Amino acid sequence: MVAKKAKVESMLRSTPEVAGEVLPGVSKRRDWSMEEKLRILAQGSAPGSSPVLTCRMHGISSGQFYTWRKQFRSGALTGFMPVSMATEVAALPAPVASQPAPLVAGYVEVELPNGVKLRVRGDVDAVALRQILSAVR
Repeated sequence: MVAKKAKVESMLRSTPEVAGEVLPGVSKRRDWSMEEKLRILAQGSAPGSSPVLTCRMHGISSGQFYTWRKQFRSGALTGFMPVSMATEVAALPAPVASQPAPLVAGYVEVELPNGVKLRVRGDVDAVALRQILSAVR
C-alpha cells in the first residue's frame, strides 16, 4: 500500500504543470448564428451532398446537424413553422334543429401541427364533433 502511494506521489511530481489562467467569459464552444446554421443545413440537404461531409467540412458533429434540422422543422430555429396548404374541405352541413343529431360510431383521430393527437372512440355526437373540429382550426 505504501509503495502504491509513493508511486502515485512520484507520478504527480513528474507531470509538468500547466501554465495558464482561466478567463471568465471565454468559451471553447462555437456560437453559430441562425444564418450560418441555415446555410449549413441547406448545404447538407442539397441534392448530391452528404450531411456527414458537410459536418466534417464545418467541424460539427452529425448529431449537431440533425439537432439543427429538427429545430428547423419544428420552427424552433427560425421562429417560423413550415406550412403546407391543403385543398379546402367542404364544410359540414349544419344540423337540422328539429331532428336529433346523429351519432357517428367508430374512431376519430385529429393530429395537430405541434404533435398533439386528439382521439375519440365510440359514439360521437355530430354537433360535438363539429365544435371540436372548429376549435382546432
